[in-house]
Amino acid sequence: MILIILGLSLIGFIVGFLAMPSHRLQWLVGGLSLIVMVTAATLMIGNDTWHWGMRQSTTTQTTTLQSSAANPYASLLLYTPVRHAKAEKVYVYRAQGQTKLHHSAARLATTNRVTRTTSQTAKLVNQQRRWTYQNQFWRWLFSWTGHHNQLVKETNTFELPSSWQILSVTQAKWLAKRAQQLEAKSKTATTKAVTEQVKAAKVANPQMSMAETAALVKKVEATAKKQAAQQAKTALPKLLKQARQQSIYD
Repeated sequence: MILIILGLSLIGFIVGFLAMPSHRLQWLVGGLSLIVMVTAATLMIGNDTWHWGMRQSTTTQTTTLQSSAANPYASLLLYTPVRHAKAEKVYVYRAQGQTKLHHSAARLATTNRVTRTTSQTAKLVNQQRRWTYQNQFWRWLFSWTGHHNQLVKETNTFELPSSWQILSVTQAKWLAKRAQQLEAKSKTATTKAVTEQVKAAKVANPQMSMAETAALVKKVEATAKKQAAQQAKTALPKLLKQARQQSIYD
């Protein structure tokens, strides 16, 4: 609206001093238009520079998180370094029940931090402080102009349980690749163990029926898979330590 007022006052100023038939009308129309024009321009400058008609308001949003990368034994929060820096990071996170990954903003107004919590649920607490209008009048007056809802400061606090791990995206890729290799090796070992035990059982009991053989295979597979899962869980701390020793850069 301030733009319309500014435009009309400019027209009134021109018409007042150039088209009015008498000096009195020229000064009346042109002078009033000039006052309105200067006032409107001053308000625009004040709103843009000093946020006249605005106030700072804070909003807080809490999001429940799930692991940023699929891993059956560890929940991960990932990050990428900004311009190969060590301290500046953009965190990669996933909201609970979603498949899409989100990234924290890489800007001077945004601060990211990680805290540990005794809760078993990971959360992201996003707090934003923005310039907002004091009331509807100021919003109406400065519509179509200025920096509306301008961000002043944003803080992302990742509240993680002690079981969660923090890795760079590159380190997480290395971990996933290594885990796949160990999983393939475990499957081979499981298949071999099942085959050997079933073979030994048939040698001991040549009259074993197909139903008995199937039941034995099922039992042996369940035991072998349980052992493999336990071995993978035991090997996880070593894998995570090795992952952290990898470069954080692509």
